[in-house]
Amino acid sequence: MDRNIATERACPADFWSVGEEPSTSFRSTSKSKAAFPLSRGEALILVLLLSFGLWAAIWGVVALLAVGGRW
Repeated sequence: MDRNIATERACPADFWSVGEEPSTSFRSTSKSKAAFPLSRGEALILVLLLSFGLWAAIWGVVALLAVGGRW
């Protein structure tokens, strides 16, 4: 038993740890493809815009309720 147990992966979740890319064999067996493949920067911008839009909608509803006298 020459293997070091500490270096072995204990659970499948470790496969997706930060900084690691899926292996090419995993990518080739994947059956679904992204509808809009985005780079990391584009994905971050999209998530930020969607989150700002959600907050704007929430605050819009709060403002409408405050003006309407229901709050």
